[in-house]
Amino acid sequence: MSQSLGRNRARRRLSRAAVRALRALVALALLFASVTAVSTILAPTASAADNPIAAKPYMGWSSWSLQATSYPGVNAQGNYSWLTEANVLTQAHAMATELKSHGYDYVNIDAGWWMDWNWTPGYDSYARQTPNPQRFPDGIAYVAKQVHAMGLKLGIYLPVGLEKAAYNNGNSPIYGAPGCTTKDIVYSDLRTTNGWDSSYKLNFANPCAQSYVDSMANELAGWGVDFLKFDGVGPGSDKSGPNYDNSADVAAWSKALKATHRPIQFMLSWSLDHDNIATWEKYSNGARIDTDVECYCDTLVTWDNSVKERWDDVVPWISDAHPGYWNNLDSLDVGDGAMDGISDVERQSYMTLWAIESAPLYTGDDLTKLDSYGLSLLTNDQVIAIDQQGRPAKPVVAHAPTQVWYTRDDDGSYTVALFNMTDSPATVTANFSDVGFTGRAAIQNVWTHQNLGSFNNSYSAQLPAHGSQLLRVDKLWWS
Repeated sequence: MSQSLGRNRARRRLSRAAVRALRALVALALLFASVTAVSTILAPTASAADNPIAAKPYMGWSSWSLQATSYPGVNAQGNYSWLTEANVLTQAHAMATELKSHGYDYVNIDAGWWMDWNWTPGYDSYARQTPNPQRFPDGIAYVAKQVHAMGLKLGIYLPVGLEKAAYNNGNSPIYGAPGCTTKDIVYSDLRTTNGWDSSYKLNFANPCAQSYVDSMANELAGWGVDFLKFDGVGPGSDKSGPNYDNSADVAAWSKALKATHRPIQFMLSWSLDHDNIATWEKYSNGARIDTDVECYCDTLVTWDNSVKERWDDVVPWISDAHPGYWNNLDSLDVGDGAMDGISDVERQSYMTLWAIESAPLYTGDDLTKLDSYGLSLLTNDQVIAIDQQGRPAKPVVAHAPTQVWYTRDDDGSYTVALFNMTDSPATVTANFSDVGFTGRAAIQNVWTHQNLGSFNNSYSAQLPAHGSQLLRVDKLWWS
């Protein structure tokens, strides 16, 4: 009996201890839950802005500069004939070999991938552009697969609106939208839109129009596309007025691309109207601030006809750039001096502006023919870092013969660029008070990595015509 009572007392003591332990665990769990709930309430809500697709300006290559040039031997089968599957994959391989390690990863196919050598377009039965077998015999999905296997991304191009040749008398059905045809997605008067008036304007008052855009976005995602250049968009692209206001198209495409759940970067082109920046910023990852950089001549570009105007035209856009949205200055054709059509001095100034403006760095050069100087420009990691930090520079005085541009860097230093926009040598002076401080500063030439010494209150350089210097400026606080 005594042994039984002892066992019962022991059991009761264990039971009371278990209850106390259980109560403690419950209290701890409740405390943890309450803290977690409060933390959740107090924590900022995650949004697309926290992790945007275009967190940094993209880097890569685009086909258009080679398509648009009459440089001997490039478009051997006629105007714009350069664009082929074989050529794109050759460029992708060259990028993977020469540039990928420096951050270049987008391989962007431009206009014409759905057209034959005579520029005759082709569409599927649902009025969507289809790869031309002369140019892309294996299709875009195949190219995307090959590009992805190299650790790169694939971009593609579309014009805004429904192309006239795709209308098919209004009889083509819209994929995934029973009862909708091409007649339903445009205005009854067949009003035209885009920078070339090559498309009928979509009427988004009819939900069939959104269904058409959705069907195209889903097809691009299914192919494995990572980037879309959307061209001829207005207001801009040399057109104005209600027929050329493509704000609704941009919004519809933004919605459609997001609905694919594939991270497709969305860039607008060309020469967008800055008055509509709120729309471009809301719905896209960037907009071209100027017309084509290509000269449409026997080189890729020229200084006077297509490069130097960027120094003036980017100014009103500078404050708009931020993670998720970057000002696009167009192709960076500095890799092959003979084909580029500009001097080494101009090539350096060209890339300097792109870098200090945190513009996307995508070259249009033939990557299999980069010369040593061009390769050194495209792969200068210190210059690339200035671009990628996403702090666009602004000019002390814009539109001047000699110019000083500056920005404060992530580490507290300053990036300062000097430009001589004149046709003769000139001295350009940066006053430190204009940059944001006074006193002494240590200065490094970023392009050459040369330490230039310390200077008090200002720095001057003699620059050749169209020349530049890109400087890292560190204030000496003990001076």
